[in-house]
Amino acid sequence: MTPNSDPTNSDRVNRFLQSMVMTFEMWHDGTGYDVDLLKQMTPQERESVEKVLVGHQPRDWRDIEALAMIDSPAARSVIESALKSADPAVRREAMKYAPEKSDPNDREKLIIHAVGTRGLFNGLSETLDEIEEFHTPAIVDALFRGALTGDGDAAVHFAAMLYFLHGKSKEAFDWDHRPFFLRFNTANRDERRAAFKELCETVGVDAEPYMR
Repeated sequence: MTPNSDPTNSDRVNRFLQSMVMTFEMWHDGTGYDVDLLKQMTPQERESVEKVLVGHQPRDWRDIEALAMIDSPAARSVIESALKSADPAVRREAMKYAPEKSDPNDREKLIIHAVGTRGLFNGLSETLDEIEEFHTPAIVDALFRGALTGDGDAAVHFAAMLYFLHGKSKEAFDWDHRPFFLRFNTANRDERRAAFKELCETVGVDAEPYMR
């Protein structure tokens, strides 16, 4: 790059910005931005990309991955702020790069909120992934309440996760137990309560406090 060239309009910068354009394949396959290009950039080029990433909204986990590679003071500040993101994918990515800054209490509150309010296609699936590795008693309690009173589709996955967390299945959604989990996908209150009682009996938890 010549001294008078514009770092915001270089081939490497343009190729990176193009890699930020979300496609179905990127979303479906979990593909990140072309961060290898960042290694090839001049400091001026990385700075121009950093400005775009810092201002990118809505924040994506891919932004955090790229900012972690840039590793400037501004980039680190964004990553630290992302630890409190309502988006579990963004939060999990930030925790890869700033685990020492993560507040378990904040993380717990965000997960409990997601369990109570989000659907499977609105971030709850990612939250369930997070629960596999981080499940405080309060989070487990929220799962029980969701299994009893939550949306049917979500309750199916709450029941499956509770089986897993209590050592009754080998994975977070064990297909060997799928017929039982599917019993939670009902609007019939009596059917849901019956499935919930059976769940609690299986995992060794008293159902009565939840059913009062």
